[in-house]
Amino acid sequence: MQQRIERVDEIPLLLHWLDQMGVQEKIDSLWKPHGNWEGLSYGQLAKLFLTYVLHALNHRLYQMEPWLAAHQTMIEEITGWQVTSKEATDDRLATLIQALGGDDSIRIEFQQGMGQHLIQAYALPTDVARYDTTSFSVNHARSEQGPDGLLRFGHSKDHRPDLLQFKQGLGTLDPAGIPLYSDTLSGNTADDICYVPAWRELAKTIGHGNFLYVADCKAAALSTRATIDQEEGRYLFPLPMTGEVPEKLRRLVMEPPDEPRPIHIPKLDKGKETVKEIGKGFAILETLTFQPEAGDVHNWIEQWFIVQSHTYANTQKKTCLSRIEKAEAELQRLKPKKEETAEQFRQRADKIVKNRKCEGLITLEVQETLTCIEKYLGRGRPKPDSPKTVVETKGISLQFHRRIYVTNVPTDDMSLDQSVRYYREEWLVERGFHRFKQGSLPALPLYVRLPERIKGLMLLLTTALQAITLMEYVARRNLATTHQTISGLVPGNPKMKTDRPTTERLLAQFEGLHLLIEQTPNRIKLRLIEELNPLQTKILELLNVSPAIYNLSSPKPKFKDSS
Repeated sequence: MQQRIERVDEIPLLLHWLDQMGVQEKIDSLWKPHGNWEGLSYGQLAKLFLTYVLHALNHRLYQMEPWLAAHQTMIEEITGWQVTSKEATDDRLATLIQALGGDDSIRIEFQQGMGQHLIQAYALPTDVARYDTTSFSVNHARSEQGPDGLLRFGHSKDHRPDLLQFKQGLGTLDPAGIPLYSDTLSGNTADDICYVPAWRELAKTIGHGNFLYVADCKAAALSTRATIDQEEGRYLFPLPMTGEVPEKLRRLVMEPPDEPRPIHIPKLDKGKETVKEIGKGFAILETLTFQPEAGDVHNWIEQWFIVQSHTYANTQKKTCLSRIEKAEAELQRLKPKKEETAEQFRQRADKIVKNRKCEGLITLEVQETLTCIEKYLGRGRPKPDSPKTVVETKGISLQFHRRIYVTNVPTDDMSLDQSVRYYREEWLVERGFHRFKQGSLPALPLYVRLPERIKGLMLLLTTALQAITLMEYVARRNLATTHQTISGLVPGNPKMKTDRPTTERLLAQFEGLHLLIEQTPNRIKLRLIEELNPLQTKILELLNVSPAIYNLSSPKPKFKDSS
């Protein structure tokens, strides 16, 4: 009899979760392998690949083959499939992701089907959806890209304009940031043109357009707002500080039509919900008109929320004072050069003020008159007619940051406090990007080069993001429903309680589970060495998953039929 051990960890939970999401069935209904393809279907292989990505925190194609070999017996036991490590070679995985990324229309159909299933199966709220884009910089050679390639130079959000990049758009549902829509775009694509198509796809998946669409200021183009309103959508965007907006904001702040009132948002404090004042502001109504090049004039009414954040204002105040102090120190050290006129001296002083961004905050006055503090120009003993200058700094003032948020939601349905709360939660979609770039679903470094393979890989990584955000949402919802907390998740602080656990910390609690495999010529006997502890059982309960998924202890035939 031969004995060996395989690591189990969270793999049974991941396979079960992906099965409940219906990933395999949806992929197999849309993509069929070519005639020479043997073994696991695209859906089965994709399910295993997603399990590998979530367990190993790695998407490198060539590393899945040894991963599958290390967990082969357990995976066969859970799935009922007959698999070998050769099912997951990098060539087969490359074929899979190229097929998934080959047709944009099928990819969108897959996302709509997955999104509609998750909304219905998990009773997801559909009141608020968000959309944003980011760039992924890669180290691919420029010579490998065609004139219309996916990897292009463009505005880099990674601050690497020297590298090729592609853009990724992500549309998510509040309150957990669960993705419903993603699109992989050329690296030089402008963000402005993405917001309307994304809104339309989200509306198709959700089944209606009566949700609040939240995005950043690049979505606030008049044509975008007019289109969404005309198609009976609802939006909330901050206006960019360009064009006439800064001057209009200044007039509204200097002469507000209403007295600014405090803005409050809910805050959890030791399990109790309180309210916190985070700023002040007021709202006005504006009538807007837009006429496209080919189409009728569209008129609609917006609420404009003029908001000042206390935190941001204090930060700006400290930063502003620091700039002023540094500028004054430089001005005090400034000395007139030999034969320098007052105008030349003033130009140098103005340059200091400009470089320190203190224009309008420091008033310079250069005079060629005698004062109590005087400086003669030139060397040697001064004469009565020697040129001299006086540098005075006065009129120090402060400015605070204010912003305008616009929405076409009627006043009865959207208050000032609500608008601020919705926009302050923009981090929800950013968190998905963080997981792609520095978190548990790293998309970089990227080794695939064909555009179709990049699109297919990002589609699967977005599906993996659906899985972990969905786990997080279900666990937090169940904790909130029962008014409970969970402890034991934080390394070094096992007594720390939380009602908002992350999926990463929940899954980490299953590390260290092992399967003992005893093999004879005719049979394989499996036994889970460690029993599930109370914390692991509690996590499964929060996820509405039965502990029976870890029941791997019964004798099995050595060979199994593939499904």
